[in-house]
Amino acid sequence: MHDSVIDRLNDTLKELYHQAIDADKKLAALRAKGQAKFNAVLREDSQFITRADHFMPYVAELADELEMLSSSSEDEYQALLARMVHKIQLLATTLGQFMRLD
Repeated sequence: MHDSVIDRLNDTLKELYHQAIDADKKLAALRAKGQAKFNAVLREDSQFITRADHFMPYVAELADELEMLSSSSEDEYQALLARMVHKIQLLATTLGQFMRLD
């Protein structure tokens, strides 16, 4: 059962990766115009360890967590999975909102 969950999370991360590439390009264009002057994409209380002014490092953190999840014990699995799903939802929502901005 865990394998199918891991596969689905991997597919989700692939989608987030492509979205992050597009979002980071948009951020670079905004910064070239003197806009998007912030230090971190997500707030400090987001559960992410990463603090970055673009999206790709957050995707990299999730990829690292997926690797930890796939090798976790049964006791660790549920807690790691719940945290990862929360972080994926937050990043996906943030990416979606950012890409809808004009």
